[in-house]
Amino acid sequence: MRICGLCHTAHGIAAVEAFEDVLGISPPANGRLLREILGLLNRVQSHLIHLILITPDIIRKEYLEDLLIEEIKLLNKINDIITRIGGSPTHPPYIVIGGFGKTPAEKKTISEQLKNISNILEKYRNIMKILTDENKQNRKIEILKAKTYDTKPLASHLFYGDKYNINLQKLNTIHYEKYRGNNLPKEVSKTTSLVALYGNNAVEVGPRSRLMVYREFQDNSLWGLQYARMLEVELSLLRIMELLEQVDSNEPSKSRSIVFKRGRGVGVYEAPRGTLIHFVELDSEGRVSSYKIIVPTMFNIPYIESSAKNLPAFIASTIPRIYDPCIPCATHIIKV
Repeated sequence: MRICGLCHTAHGIAAVEAFEDVLGISPPANGRLLREILGLLNRVQSHLIHLILITPDIIRKEYLEDLLIEEIKLLNKINDIITRIGGSPTHPPYIVIGGFGKTPAEKKTISEQLKNISNILEKYRNIMKILTDENKQNRKIEILKAKTYDTKPLASHLFYGDKYNINLQKLNTIHYEKYRGNNLPKEVSKTTSLVALYGNNAVEVGPRSRLMVYREFQDNSLWGLQYARMLEVELSLLRIMELLEQVDSNEPSKSRSIVFKRGRGVGVYEAPRGTLIHFVELDSEGRVSSYKIIVPTMFNIPYIESSAKNLPAFIASTIPRIYDPCIPCATHIIKV
């Protein structure tokens, strides 16, 4: 979970799923429900943080300050709900092997969070009206809408993750230098960036891919990527409300018995930025002998680069922000 300060819960879920795959553990219903709830709260949290950072790129200055204040208020409310359900607004400790560390003690607690999520959804829909109002958008939007390109989407699930919806044998990670080939600047050849390919092809992962695979979303513009992320916030909030009603405070949320053993496991989860994969191998004592992670940005690096080509210089810095890359997970930064 400490890999990332933004997709902490996503890494936590992928990790415990990988261990449970080795150990043959299936969490009780409450554990699975609470994990999905917390994972989607993390998705909304991450998308709102991104929205705060991208709003100045797309909204005219006279509307900016009030809108940012409303976005920050919503983020604070989501952080509070994550704390109440997961134990902390970042790196929540209740994600554990075998299920979920703590079930909400009273039905009243669940009812309160349902009400809170409903209020957040209402306020977010008001924010969406402003973000999609052409009279309030700045001139960058026209460029983002006009820039279209072919994308090959990869996604394993709309809300959670499913290793059986992707072919793990087709995954391949290579150094950026090998992906690009020769004639790179000397500084670039030093980068430790890894690129993840699927069947030796670049694929896009993330909000747009999830909606393309599971919701028939079809906007291939740069703005389409951002719009898909905004749509995901609403979808996630609706799903959270549905799941909260299924949690039973009287039922257990964690498997009581865990026996460690030798084996290999994989956890696949749809993190805020896209498909996240954790591989683990345990030795005969049940200790970790090998661990490998493929993060979403490793898939998206080729698209981040190619989608910026032939665009005006003044919008160049917006392109990585549109993709919302978790660069620290994929590379070390060097000064050029």
